[in-house]
Amino acid sequence: MLTFLLPLSLALMTLVMGMTLELSHFSRLRKQPRPLLMGLLMQWLLLPLLAWGLIIFLALPPSIAAALILISAAPGGATSNMFSFLANGDSALSVSLTALVGLLAPFWMPFAVMLQLSWLGVAADTFALPLAQTIAQLVLICIVPVVIGMLIRRHFHDWVIRYQPRFKQLSGLLFMLVLASLVTHNLPKLPSLFSHAAVAMLLLATLALACGYLGAKLVSCSASSCRSLAFEVGIQNGAVAILVAYTQLGSDELAMMALLYGIVMNLPALALLAYFKAKKVPDTQAAREC
Repeated sequence: MLTFLLPLSLALMTLVMGMTLELSHFSRLRKQPRPLLMGLLMQWLLLPLLAWGLIIFLALPPSIAAALILISAAPGGATSNMFSFLANGDSALSVSLTALVGLLAPFWMPFAVMLQLSWLGVAADTFALPLAQTIAQLVLICIVPVVIGMLIRRHFHDWVIRYQPRFKQLSGLLFMLVLASLVTHNLPKLPSLFSHAAVAMLLLATLALACGYLGAKLVSCSASSCRSLAFEVGIQNGAVAILVAYTQLGSDELAMMALLYGIVMNLPALALLAYFKAKKVPDTQAAREC
């Protein structure tokens, strides 16, 4: 049942996200490519480097190492858009980058995970990832619903604006029910998972947030873009990682660790948000753009 409900709930969430998008959101690719390219670079190169640094430094066991690899390869999620908005970040950049990375995830994530698991030495036996099947599933969940959602918004704009909050609540409730079922099914395993794994997930989220912000500053992005890139790099889509872990890798343990990441990542994210709020940067600050 979870194998069916988990992809369905994630597809509904992606559909709702697609209903918030318009083609104009992607015009940033042409007008201001530097922050988007920097975001992609940090998503695809920096995050795996951070994951491997923790794997080596903490001498992590294969299961936790595989979970870090999976999470670091997952795309950013809608949660990053929320944090970016609350931090007075560049919301247009945040939405554009989330959408772009999500659309590219079906083609990037399976290759990245399969390659890195082979480096870890576990791909052939413990965690075998069916490449074609994973790509097909991620296309159906990450791309098709976004396109459908954008088309619905275009043709039924007023209706979408009126009922979108209810759609978000419905999809979020369904996903929470699925996660509750996953936790209940694996309840006896939780104490053993929430030790070294929790520390590793917390460190990954903290380092990614810090490096995302500092990396953006390094290439002279505006203050608002720096905040957005911090959250875009630091907050991964745990739901997609759970999906791949449970339906493609067939591992309840990896799915639970991805869920754990989805919980602990909020701690450093909230701390960074509080730091940005304490700086009291006005919403209308005239910042130098990239």
